Amino acid sequence: MPVWCKNATIKLNGREWQKAEGGKIVEIKRLWCSGDVVELTLPMHTFFNKWAENSRSVERGPLVYVLKIGEQHKLVKNPGYPENYGGESFYEVRPTTPWNYGLIESDKQDLDKQFQFQAGSQTSLYPWNLENAPVSIKTKGRRIPSWQIYNDMAGPLPFSPTYRIEADAREEEITLIPYGCSTLRIAQFPVLQK
Repeated sequence: MPVWCKNATIKLNGREWQKAEGGKIVEIKRLWCSGDVVELTLPMHTFFNKWAENSRSVERGPLVYVLKIGEQHKLVKNPGYPENYGGESFYEVRPTTPWNYGLIESDKQDLDKQFQFQAGSQTSLYPWNLENAPVSIKTKGRRIPSWQIYNDMAGPLPFSPTYRIEADAREEEITLIPYGCSTLRIAQFPVLQK
């Protein structure tokens, strides 16, 4: 059972056989018959992991979520460069929407209330981009004006907890999508004191 699942359910032929904690191996010993069906239900919950500068990542089940950032792709000519240095041209990707958000400090008991999971109504044949992300999480954040682009990257991550005075007073709804659906990524968020 994966570590991220608190309480899995195993059914055999439509009947509950066992509940199991995450991070354990469950062995099913029985005489098997043709047509037997094993169902495994792995409920997901939202949780944090700590990273650099005491920042937090937002995770749900096996997925890491990142801020949904608008992207502008621009072809840049790179004459004379060999293929192993990027070749004659490359695409530069720049943000078109704000990205410097901090998450508001929260009670660990209420994470599923603060981070509202949403599943899309349809799954695209190619879900790994901003437009077709099959799942998302809505939450609230505040911009941190002092956290700016530096050397064409997100500048140094502010240390958490970041005090309210350093952040914009307005809470904004932000959308988080799976890591693999984005090109520009903020996956480690500063945390703002309540």
